[in-house]
Amino acid sequence: MAVKIFVCLALLAANLPAGAQEAGTAAPAVNSFYERGPEKEYALKSVYVGGEVADPGPVELASLPVRQVAVKELAYALGKPQFKGAYFFSGYSLYDILNAKRVKKAGADFRPETDLFVIVENDKGEKAVFSWGEIYYARDSFNALIYKSARSITTGRNKDWPLPEAPRLVCSDDLYNTRFIADPSKITVRSAPGTYPGEKHAAVYAAGFNVLAGGKTTAIADIEKLAAERDYVTAGYGHGNGFKGVKATEGFLFKDILAKTAGIAPQDSGPYLVVVSAGDAYRAAFSLSEIINRGDNADFLVEDKGHDESGRFALYSTADFFLDRNVSSVAKVEVLKP
Repeated sequence: MAVKIFVCLALLAANLPAGAQEAGTAAPAVNSFYERGPEKEYALKSVYVGGEVADPGPVELASLPVRQVAVKELAYALGKPQFKGAYFFSGYSLYDILNAKRVKKAGADFRPETDLFVIVENDKGEKAVFSWGEIYYARDSFNALIYKSARSITTGRNKDWPLPEAPRLVCSDDLYNTRFIADPSKITVRSAPGTYPGEKHAAVYAAGFNVLAGGKTTAIADIEKLAAERDYVTAGYGHGNGFKGVKATEGFLFKDILAKTAGIAPQDSGPYLVVVSAGDAYRAAFSLSEIINRGDNADFLVEDKGHDESGRFALYSTADFFLDRNVSSVAKVEVLKP
């Protein structure tokens, strides 16, 4: 009997994914292709949340729900993309961390939270910018998290990917790992800076818009010369009035416009903010990364409505669940490094 048990155990060990035997952790018997490689745990305690919140202070991570994301990590080095591995991370999302602190906007002139953004940083001074919208208006709000465990997504033809040495902030929507910072310790909530009309009033028609980036202003009017066209069909839903019908949208890729005017590459986009505003005081904040560094091809569109009374150019946030970050009659686009 002892010989039979030994043989069975030997056969089981031989069929484990590479690396699982060395780690001493057998691959679980699950259907998921994501959860078959070895896993590593990390020690996490708290993250300080400050800025425009009612009660600044630390958030104990262990009190929060555990979320999971699959990430294909792509770096950019020596002038070319470099694949770092495929991982299944479990941890605490920015959504849940920020939910622990109620927002208290500094300015009373603009009530919507569409202009909020957050800066995530570590003790080394490394920073990553996320818009409030990509956390709270997006279709999938849990894609940015600080992981407490990492597992190699191991295929039948490759060895286990090396597991990270320390916990990091990761974002599964990003193409390049420009916002993957190690040991994040602080999150700051802020309103987008800038000068805007004092109060919202009737729509102001704008025949074009300006892009302000790096001390340069570029006027945009002939948009078809700058960007490729795309078509989308979506079900509109606003957080105030609910369902707004099915809409077929034709527009130009916002990322193409920024690439030709701001000149910032996707792999360098992590610390930048984009603020899109109209003449009626409405504005929305975006991380530059969510616009030009997407790995899911859910690209933002700029619609050309011609002489429509609501304004010629309108930004359509195709990646969002809610419509709140759609901006009509776009007058100004600012690319900032807060």
